[in-house]
Amino acid sequence: MKSIKSVAMPAALIVFVICVYAFLLGNKVFEGKFENEAIAWYILAKGIFCSVALVALSRILDGVIAKLGG
Repeated sequence: MKSIKSVAMPAALIVFVICVYAFLLGNKVFEGKFENEAIAWYILAKGIFCSVALVALSRILDGVIAKLGG
């Protein structure tokens, strides 16, 4: 059976990259300045959390599926 990790890892990377881009865009880094916006930091934290959660959940589910004999 194919591993869930092969789908979750690229998805986690995409989520992380989108959230880092939104963080940089929200803090106006691309305009040559840095403004400390709270919502941009929230988006970055949410992106890191969701990426780690996707990877952790995929490993847990792969372990459960392997244990059940699938």
